[in-house]
Amino acid sequence: MVVSCSTDGLIRIWDTSTGQCLRTLVHEDNPAVSSVCFSPNGRFVLAFSLDNCIRLWDYVSGSVKKTYQGHKNSDYSIGGSFGVLEDRDPETNQIITSQAFVASASEDGSIVMWDVVSKAVVQCIPRAHQGVCFWVDIHEDLMVSAGKDCTIRVWKNKAAKKTPSYASNGRPAVNGSLNGAPDVNGHSPVEAEAPHQFGHQPKQLGEEATVDADMT
Repeated sequence: MVVSCSTDGLIRIWDTSTGQCLRTLVHEDNPAVSSVCFSPNGRFVLAFSLDNCIRLWDYVSGSVKKTYQGHKNSDYSIGGSFGVLEDRDPETNQIITSQAFVASASEDGSIVMWDVVSKAVVQCIPRAHQGVCFWVDIHEDLMVSAGKDCTIRVWKNKAAKKTPSYASNGRPAVNGSLNGAPDVNGHSPVEAEAPHQFGHQPKQLGEEATVDADMT
């Protein structure tokens, strides 16, 4: 399955084998949705809306389970990701504690992280970028962000410590990848014939349609 979103406020779940829309999600306030992603277990959809809210949807029941507030997102396609903060024993490297969180980029250049369950802000990195921070993704103890300041920055999750940053040839860096696959503005540089096309009638913001966890 893939999930997509649009300025019409609709979030759609698609069957990649048939091209059929399996479910449509829409909030009662119907805000434009700028970015979406599946949870790591493929059970939920995280939706980033232009009303400064991030909503965690149970797409099977069609209900919103959690709403996270605290980032700024009114004009741009802003994205985020799920992650886990872990404390490990320095000698054995075994996990002592772990905390699941949601991370979001923000138009004010900051990165905000919420506890998935309690919705409390667990960390905020102010001015992570000069200008808009478009996107953030997490892999293990690393977090990567992309911004309008033409840089991609890599962070250590626990301490929010910035490691070397990368320039993007003078243009705003709006996306990236931590899974080893090249990704430029939401498109991998691989030519192939698409068996199905998935569409929205209004302008579609959610070009980062995400394959679910079990790759079905």
